[in-house]
Amino acid sequence: MRKAKKERKAIGTARRKKARDLLAVLFFLLMLPYTCSVLFGLRQEDLVQTSAGAVQDEKQGGYVLWKGKNGVLRMPVEEFLVGALAACIPAGYQPETLKAQAVILRSACRAQGAPKEQIQGEESGIAFLDETERQKYWGDEAAEREEAFRKAVEETRGIVLAWEGEAVSPPFFRVSAGKTRDGGEIFGGQQMAWCRSVECPHDVEEEGFLQETQYGREEFVQRLLAEGFVLPQQGARIVLTRDGADYVISVSCGDCYIEGEKFRKLFALPSSCFYLREEEGKIVLQTKGVGHGLGFDQYAADLLAKEGLDYIELLDHFFEGLSLEKME
Repeated sequence: MRKAKKERKAIGTARRKKARDLLAVLFFLLMLPYTCSVLFGLRQEDLVQTSAGAVQDEKQGGYVLWKGKNGVLRMPVEEFLVGALAACIPAGYQPETLKAQAVILRSACRAQGAPKEQIQGEESGIAFLDETERQKYWGDEAAEREEAFRKAVEETRGIVLAWEGEAVSPPFFRVSAGKTRDGGEIFGGQQMAWCRSVECPHDVEEEGFLQETQYGREEFVQRLLAEGFVLPQQGARIVLTRDGADYVISVSCGDCYIEGEKFRKLFALPSSCFYLREEEGKIVLQTKGVGHGLGFDQYAADLLAKEGLDYIELLDHFFEGLSLEKME
């Protein structure tokens, strides 16, 4: 009886941990911005976000209220998308890749439409560069790049990704660890089942694909301790539980447990696919790829675009089952 009671308790604990995992991953992927500037030397064009917000105006169509440094800006969604696109993907990418990303951003705006009174700013999980910032950053290439980004938005005007007639908010990221994650595996059932796992073998060739961060053991222990994760001084065995794409779902040691995404944020890691080892008194954290690994892989998509795939084929490659619809 005592053994059966322990087994029931263990099962209950495992289920609670799995639920916390799913909630943590969902919150992180769809609400928090991800910045890969650490990997690429603080280049603004490499900012990667996963969500956006729009304010719907019944008389004039979709508008966004953006809270920036100079106050609140109100602009049509299509105009807003130019600055959002410039902030989330490298400017040198193929036109079809830019179009695919523009559709993803527009879908997110449509799917996450906010009440009129809600102000969308950096805290909403979206990056945006106004025209002055774009010109300053792009320098001599500003005119050419501005034209490319505006063209990507204009040539996909009104087009969104939808599931059963409703716009969805498709996640995206910079570079995978070798393949993208499976939405059905992460969230269970049919939720985000259209976000399938896709092999991306050439991602390993991207500059900065593999990188390492070191922490002194004391600092490493203290950071975990601040999250209630107690690491024994001797004989500690840290277990990393992974999904089918090799991304970390959870980190545990004895009775202590922390979600993989929370651990990644705690140690400012560029990717959710990470490895841990101790070397000469230091904790070495090695990562593969850039981002959470779910959805649209920008780097892999750009390679496919160079092979001749258009933006429709790119989106279908990463989001099987979603349809493209025109929503004015």
